Amino acid sequence: MTLRIGVIGAGFAGAMHAHSAHGITGARVTAVAAATHEEAAPVANDVGARIADDALALCAAPDVDLVVVATPTHLHAEHVLAAAKAGKHVFCEKPLARTLEQAEAMVRACEAAGVALAVGHVVRYFPEYQTAKRMLDDGTLGRPAMATLTRGNFAVGSARGWYLDPAKSGGVVLDLMLHDLDTARWWFGEPVRIYAKRASAGAGLEYAIATLRYEDRPIVHIEGSWAEHAGFRTGFELRGEDGMLVHDSRAASPLVVQTPGGGAAPAMMATPTLAESPYARQLRDVIARIARGAPPLVDGREGLRSLALGLAVMESASSGKVIAWRPE
Repeated sequence: MTLRIGVIGAGFAGAMHAHSAHGITGARVTAVAAATHEEAAPVANDVGARIADDALALCAAPDVDLVVVATPTHLHAEHVLAAAKAGKHVFCEKPLARTLEQAEAMVRACEAAGVALAVGHVVRYFPEYQTAKRMLDDGTLGRPAMATLTRGNFAVGSARGWYLDPAKSGGVVLDLMLHDLDTARWWFGEPVRIYAKRASAGAGLEYAIATLRYEDRPIVHIEGSWAEHAGFRTGFELRGEDGMLVHDSRAASPLVVQTPGGGAAPAMMATPTLAESPYARQLRDVIARIARGAPPLVDGREGLRSLALGLAVMESASSGKVIAWRPE
């Protein structure tokens, strides 16, 4: 059976998801909606889909089984609730919503409707980060002690004005740093304390740094920046008692494992990344799980917890206080 997909949004995320779904066996993009028909047309033409009149019409359409919500953050709740009301499965870009109240309503609506709600925390599908998760779980690096994660991009407000309104986007913390906050939860579980700072310099430049403390260890530092004039970059350093894992997206070998020197132990080894887009891997997994009735890898409740952590970082940065983290 072919899963029919409707995509709401034709910006970077909407186009990426539409093109990714277009090549997946067992799936077909049937409709695309955007703010205007003119905006939706290039994406719809690329994937051979029709242009829906608007987002709500797409959600109610009989030729859509899965709704991909790739609209500005403050619109996620409206579109996810409409999809759930129509009995459609949902894949929603991160952050799940702009507020906890919105996100909680979205999770409740999808659970009540009996439809899947997957959240687009795509970093969990990047091979470098999956390798780190595996090496943490199997003990290769030993007991983790410290981790530093960084993620930067150009001042995105120059491309899409809504990013500059924190009431709509949540700024650099919810739009960008949230990827690595979710990664920290995935790798290490829930922290107990959070401290953060945030600064802006006009022209859409914004920077934030957060420290997450765990009951014993590790200490995790996370940096998010909308001030990378050379473009997008990611990196992490993960230190354990038995080794260290380093990732730098700008390096020729983007993932390097370092182990203590020894007679038979290599100083480092390079690990190649996969050729397939992590966005395609993500949607392929979401579609396969829906087909077999399995829950998403990152479901609504996981997306809700990561959003709550991002909002706690914003609270700390605004108040200057350490925030005790007690996720429900």
